[in-house]
Amino acid sequence: MKAPRVRHLLVLVVAGLLLVGSGLALALATPRADADDIGRPPAVTTPSDVPDPPSPSSAATPTAPAPSPAPPPPPAGPPAPVTISLPATPGPVPLVPVGVLDSGALQLPERPTELGWYAAGAIPGDPAGTAVIAGHIDSAQFGAGPLETLLELRLDDVVEVTDAAGGLHRYTVRSRTSHPKSALPPDLFRTDGPAQLALVTCGGAFDERTGQYADNLVVIALPVP
Repeated sequence: MKAPRVRHLLVLVVAGLLLVGSGLALALATPRADADDIGRPPAVTTPSDVPDPPSPSSAATPTAPAPSPAPPPPPAGPPAPVTISLPATPGPVPLVPVGVLDSGALQLPERPTELGWYAAGAIPGDPAGTAVIAGHIDSAQFGAGPLETLLELRLDDVVEVTDAAGGLHRYTVRSRTSHPKSALPPDLFRTDGPAQLALVTCGGAFDERTGQYADNLVVIALPVP
């Protein structure tokens, strides 16, 4: 009589081991990549948790007023300039934004054929301030650049700046001055005052020893009405 009972116990043990093994296999299975995410399950309510329906005589709960629409954002400034056209250049010259070096000098593109516009100052199209565009006049590696023609600009010559949105900003030349590099006008980078465009490059005597020009050439142009 003991043998059937032993066999019965063995059957139960084997069945238990199979169930445990299948549970481990399920726990270690890799989730399918195409399976939908399982969201938070809804709260389960019992009959005692379900609220009674409102009576016909109960007053309606007032609704909160709709929030007022947010004020529109302030208008953005003019788009960034992308090219400049000078009277003596065959085509538009590309412009890139520049800042200030650790030395305090204005950062300039390496190639004279690419000019920099001072991104922290006024932008062509601003109603006030001086928009500054600068670059090297030439380079021993790349040759002369378009700002070499600043010496040829005359009074009332037109300079055109095109922005990223396709807008055209036209300026007429009003002055051309030369300043020692140590005495560049401090108000050249102002963001207030009348709107104007300043073109800046090197000029004056060239020092073969240092490879630097002695002066800065500054051309001021005013917006065409």
